[in-house]
Amino acid sequence: MSHIPDPMTAPPLRWGFLGTGMIARFLAEAARDGTTQILQAIGSRTQDKADAFAQKYNVPQAFGSYEELVACPDVDVVYIATPNSEHHANTKLALEAGKHVLVEKSFTLTQAQAIDLAELAKQKNLFITEAMWTRFLPHQIELRRRIANGDLGDLVAAAGDLGQRDPVDLTDRFYSNELGGGSLYDRGVYPILWIADLFGIPQTVQARAEMTFSGVDGHLSVILGYPDKGVHAVAQSSILARTPAAGWVAGTKGYCEVPGFWAPAPLHFSFADGSTETWQWEGIASRGYEYEMAAIARAITEGLLTHPLIPIEETIAIQGLFDEIRAQIGLTWTT
Repeated sequence: MSHIPDPMTAPPLRWGFLGTGMIARFLAEAARDGTTQILQAIGSRTQDKADAFAQKYNVPQAFGSYEELVACPDVDVVYIATPNSEHHANTKLALEAGKHVLVEKSFTLTQAQAIDLAELAKQKNLFITEAMWTRFLPHQIELRRRIANGDLGDLVAAAGDLGQRDPVDLTDRFYSNELGGGSLYDRGVYPILWIADLFGIPQTVQARAEMTFSGVDGHLSVILGYPDKGVHAVAQSSILARTPAAGWVAGTKGYCEVPGFWAPAPLHFSFADGSTETWQWEGIASRGYEYEMAAIARAITEGLLTHPLIPIEETIAIQGLFDEIRAQIGLTWTT
């Protein structure tokens, strides 16, 4: 389908990965298997970790410090793949070195940090965008198209959830307050941003959470209000329990269910006349992260300073929403 861009056709950029965790490994596989992007350099806090990553993914340059990575003249764009608590400092480091940046979600811990990075990127005329890969996946592109075409009628409501049971371990980022853990910043960001993609930035928010012994939110429920549209939506997230990890959006002409909405997924339509339809994309080469990398490469090559599917202005607004949610549930950072 012509409205689904082929990741292999995006102009290749030279990427430097800052961080060697699981998400960095996923994007390395995507660059290798599903795009023409060049994974040029890897930076870690230790040379051993950088060398191991470089050997596994055939990366030409490996650095034992983040400072060396961002200073590398062979890198066009830096992907920030560190824990939430480190995003602000790491992104600032890359921007000050003159590098475009793609920053893993959640973008920062506070709205103030997000504004700081956006202003620095603007001053330096550099690209900056949050790595919300769902926005670039084929099913989400198709869902936006169907909604714009009026297939579901006027939107009325939506809901999304994402939960996994994570081991209770203070050394793990999910339970660590110091690392910006909890369900909101790792899981809740997905349904909240998915709903924002469909309805826009919410005008009101009501949140309730069950807090863990470590001071982070274990299970979170959020009602996002759009009084100007007369609708609301619900987002849930959890590190205490596995949930269906599903989303749905309903309108006056029908609804669409999206099982596993946050990753490559089918679309199941049910219409008011009783008819049904299933849409599924078969072209995923490497988990789907290749679509995000290709989109970022296109945007930077075109001279854009943020990606229109997840613009920095929206990220700032969402970080403000997260500030309000944290205030309502009593989540404070010790980092």
